Amino acid sequence: MNPPPDSPVGWRKPAIRAVKAAIAVLIFWGVGRHVVRTWNDLGNSGTTLEIHPVWLIASGLIYIIGLTFCGAFYGDVLRSSPSPISRFAAQRAYLISHLGKYVPGKAVVVVMRAALSTPYGARASTSAVATFYETLVMMASGALIAAVVFAMGGDSPVLTLDRTILGVREIRAFVLFALLAAGLAAAFLVVVAPPVFHRVAGTLLRKVPGVSADAMPTLSWGLLGLGLIRTAGSWVLLGLSQFAAARGLAGQVDPSVIPVVTASVALATVAGFVVAVAPGGLGVRESVLMYALGPALGTRLAVAAALALRLSWVAAELLAAAVLVPMGKKSAAPERVRTAEAIQENIPMTEAP
Repeated sequence: MNPPPDSPVGWRKPAIRAVKAAIAVLIFWGVGRHVVRTWNDLGNSGTTLEIHPVWLIASGLIYIIGLTFCGAFYGDVLRSSPSPISRFAAQRAYLISHLGKYVPGKAVVVVMRAALSTPYGARASTSAVATFYETLVMMASGALIAAVVFAMGGDSPVLTLDRTILGVREIRAFVLFALLAAGLAAAFLVVVAPPVFHRVAGTLLRKVPGVSADAMPTLSWGLLGLGLIRTAGSWVLLGLSQFAAARGLAGQVDPSVIPVVTASVALATVAGFVVAVAPGGLGVRESVLMYALGPALGTRLAVAAALALRLSWVAAELLAAAVLVPMGKKSAAPERVRTAEAIQENIPMTEAP
C-alpha cells in the first residue's frame, strides 16, 4: 500500500532529490563560472594548448585498464559467495554498468551490475552487496594513497584560514589535503573491516524483504587486503590516465608530477563520492581536481586537463560498453533484479569513479 502524500515516507525521497538537484545546480554554476573565467584568462594571456590526440586516446585506454583491477576485485567478492561467476562475466558487468553512474537520482550501477551478473549465475542480492563492498574498498585505498602522497608532496600554496583552528591560521594545501584524505581513509577502512561490514550490511539487509543472511559473501581480512592491493593498482593507472590527458594538451609534462597527479585524482574522486549531489561525481570531482592539480601542472593546464579527463573517461566507457554488450548473455529480466533494486533503495549510494 502506498503511503499518503502527506506522510513522511511519501514526501521524504522527492524532497531529498530536490535538495540534491538544487545543490548540484549551484555546484555546476560555480564550477562553470570558474572554468569560463580561467579559459578567458588563458585566451587573454596568449597561451595556447597543443592538442596531441594520441595521448588523449592513451588516457582513455589506460583508464579502462585501470578499471579492470576493480572489476577483478568485484569478481573476487562474488567468488567468495555461493554464487560465483567467471572473471570475464565479472569484468563485463563491471565495465558496462559504469555508465549507470551518470543517471541522476538512483544508484543505477547497482541494478545494472546485478542484471548483467545474474545471467551467469550470480544472485542479484549478492551482486548488489559485492558492488557496495568493492566501491567502499576502492574509496578506502584511494583516500589512503592520497593521504600518503600529499603528506610527502613537498611545497604547495599556503592557505589562509578564515579563523584560527587549533592555533593554526595558515596551512599548506598539501598538508590540508593529506589531513582530509587521512580522515576519509580511516572512516572507509573502519567500514570495510569484515566484522564491521558484516554487521552493518546485515542490519541494512534485514530491511529488504526476501533477502536472507546467505546473500552476504564470505568476507575476510585476506580478501580485504587483496582488494586494497587491486584497487591501489587501479588508482595508479587512473593517475597515469590524468597524466596522459595533460600530455595530450601540453605536449611535455614532467613525469615527476605523476605521484601528486595520482593523489589528486584519488582525492577528487573520493570527494565526488562522499559529496553525493551529482551523477558520477560531476562538478565536485572536477572542482577538487582542478585545485589539487594546480601546484603540479599550473592553474590553466590543471583546469583543461581535468575537463579533458572527464571527456576521455566518458568516451572510453561508451566504447567499452559498445564492445562488451554484444559479447555476453542476455541481461536478466526486470523481475530477476527486483532484490537489487530494493537493496539500492534501502542503501543509497553513489558510484565511482
